[in-house]
Amino acid sequence: MWMVKNTLRATLTFRGLDLSIPAGATYDLDALGRERAESSNQVLVAFEEGYLENVHKAARVESDRLPTQAPTASDGLTGAEFEARMKEFQRQFVSELKTHIPALAVSSNESAMTKDVKALVDEFKLLREHFELERNKLARAGDLSDAEVRARMAFLEEKENELVKNFERVGRRVETKDGDVMGKADMLSNL
Repeated sequence: MWMVKNTLRATLTFRGLDLSIPAGATYDLDALGRERAESSNQVLVAFEEGYLENVHKAARVESDRLPTQAPTASDGLTGAEFEARMKEFQRQFVSELKTHIPALAVSSNESAMTKDVKALVDEFKLLREHFELERNKLARAGDLSDAEVRARMAFLEEKENELVKNFERVGRRVETKDGDVMGKADMLSNL
């Protein structure tokens, strides 16, 4: 696994590799093939210019499977076992997140949201640290197959992006056809 992060506030596109990494997102360059990624001038320039930063680079793995492929018999898991383990991981992680956001779980009106904004910012920082700790723990997990690690990393990235997106909207009065700020706060509390 070779996880890199786009440090730009814009999508980073590597045309020669047919790859785009959204702003602030992480990506496993091993999905392209380690040799191909390491020999790409575009990737080298991106590192030199500070557009990409290494999050985690594991020793070279001789696996050509893409992260989107289902686990194989060599992983020792059937598709159903893989799905069950993934769902349990997701349920457990979301449950842990909810324990870190008690203010959101009980806030139900705008005055409570306004009163707790500072506490919310602190909680948000703790949640970001929790995501980073969970990613580090997954990177070192020896009991998981490559497919499981990639799937769990993708889940964490999706949830973190969702959290960031919703957090950025907290405190703004946004009127839409389907709700206002409280609707957005309810989305956050469902995390």
